[in-house]
Amino acid sequence: MLAAGCSAEPATPTPVPVAGTVLQQILTDCWGVSQLKALDGTRPDHTRAFECARLRLLDMARRYPDAAEPHRLLAWGYYFALQDENAARAEYERAAQIYGARARPLEQAEMFVQLASLAFKYDQTRGCALLSQALALDPANARAAQLRRNFNCLASTPAATPTPNAG
Repeated sequence: MLAAGCSAEPATPTPVPVAGTVLQQILTDCWGVSQLKALDGTRPDHTRAFECARLRLLDMARRYPDAAEPHRLLAWGYYFALQDENAARAEYERAAQIYGARARPLEQAEMFVQLASLAFKYDQTRGCALLSQALALDPANARAAQLRRNFNCLASTPAATPTPNAG
């Protein structure tokens, strides 16, 4: 029998860890690195480690819809570990959208560079346009500038041949 006036105290909700903390744990647990830029798609141990991270990254993307980094890492893994360019492209596009919405132009520019790298295989015009977007956001982006030179995006379109006036 409960005594009058006694009530159970409401449980204190456990705070959800911030996205950066979750991301850091995934990087450490699965890849043994502390920064995104430390991932190397040419290292077999890094590409194999994507399987460790994939479900956690998908969960993180669901739990933190305004965090771009899980999409960025998913894109990396889809491209390097699974060779799925369509999935990689979709995730890089999502990351670029989030970076744009959060006013993070340097990161958004980097996602445009990644998308351009994928686009050049099929559509040079689109690749060049993405690099132009990247450089508009971050004029100091050396990778975007180098890719523009490498893919001859700087060449101007030929002018139309003038026609004589009738008259």
